[in-house]
Amino acid sequence: MDVFKTRVGTVESIMITPESYMAATELRRPYAVQHADGRYSFYAVCPLCDNPISIVGLFKSQEGSRYRRPFGKHHPGDVQGLCAYDEDAYMNCPYANPSRKRRSRIRPPKNPTSLAIWRHMRDEFDHVAHAWETWSGIHLGPKLAGSALQRWRANKVWNYYGATYRNLPQMLFYGAPAQNLVKTYVVRSSPLRDALDSLPEVRLAPTPSPRYEQVDKTGTGFLSLDFHLTPGRSPRDGHHFTETFRLRVICEGREAFPDLELETDPQWLNHARRDMGGRRDRRLLDLARNVLDG
Repeated sequence: MDVFKTRVGTVESIMITPESYMAATELRRPYAVQHADGRYSFYAVCPLCDNPISIVGLFKSQEGSRYRRPFGKHHPGDVQGLCAYDEDAYMNCPYANPSRKRRSRIRPPKNPTSLAIWRHMRDEFDHVAHAWETWSGIHLGPKLAGSALQRWRANKVWNYYGATYRNLPQMLFYGAPAQNLVKTYVVRSSPLRDALDSLPEVRLAPTPSPRYEQVDKTGTGFLSLDFHLTPGRSPRDGHHFTETFRLRVICEGREAFPDLELETDPQWLNHARRDMGGRRDRRLLDLARNVLDG
């Protein structure tokens, strides 16, 4: 893998370079461990499965010069003071060795990663909503947000190995029944807005906010215009993993336009915090606490 994080239970994904690793860890224990023969091993945490990883080829003196770039690989054992090794989590991790992968759909009860994902959905829901909107182009109003959260809770999505820190915004709607787009707000600068604008049945109406337009219909009758998420391609290129989902829109029973294949953002939480300038949406946070703590 080409990314790491420093703590379990966090939404964090840092590109592996000597500079970024030194800045994040200061080469302190438990990240840098010196062996009896003087050699060092360098450790971190997998951004998706919370398992320990070892950083290979970080410095030329570590592994000679046979590696062009440093990379991370799962470490099959506990790293004291950092994290414990979980074999099932490794086997279900997208960064795992493909020849060893196993798919057990559900994490065990009270799994620490599951609980951390649940806490992030509750405590960062305004940031989750912003990341979803940025990714999909669909604004999460109170009604849509509430129904999505209730469904997420009812299905206990956080317990599934397929639900990770990286795709938390998308898992609000992945596997959900089709959702109606009529009267929802869409982001003006999004690919979805431009695709909807090409449909003769759809009219995009102005809203009080310059950021959004409202999806409306051109005719007077009922318009069936629904969206849902389907699996995308999630290829690995060497040590780099890319995760995508397809946003599909169905208009009057037919495919409205080719699916929008959209890549997830491993830094969605940091980007949402930056975009929102430190502001928090108390309405969305209260909604999340009422639904998930209720």
